Amino acid sequence: MATVICTRFTEEYQLYEELGKGAFSVVRRCVKVLSGQEYAAKIINTKKLSARDHQKLDREARICRLLKHPNIVRLHDSISEEGHHYLIFDL
Repeated sequence: MATVICTRFTEEYQLYEELGKGAFSVVRRCVKVLSGQEYAAKIINTKKLSARDHQKLDREARICRLLKHPNIVRLHDSISEEGHHYLIFDL
């Protein structure tokens, strides 16, 4: 029997198909459980990141929170958990 670990991300969002991927991350469609709203989840494997890469990730999240423009996807949530960091953007 498999053990299911609940985290803030898995409690709040349901993951679906992959939309794209890069060297350290994958982007998947997700749905917020309470609202049914669809988003794009950028899932970063933090186990592969150096200390400098962690700083860059924090900087990316801070900058994305500040950006408010109709032609730029909005960051709705940023969740850091053991081994992964999730950035939740407009789909």
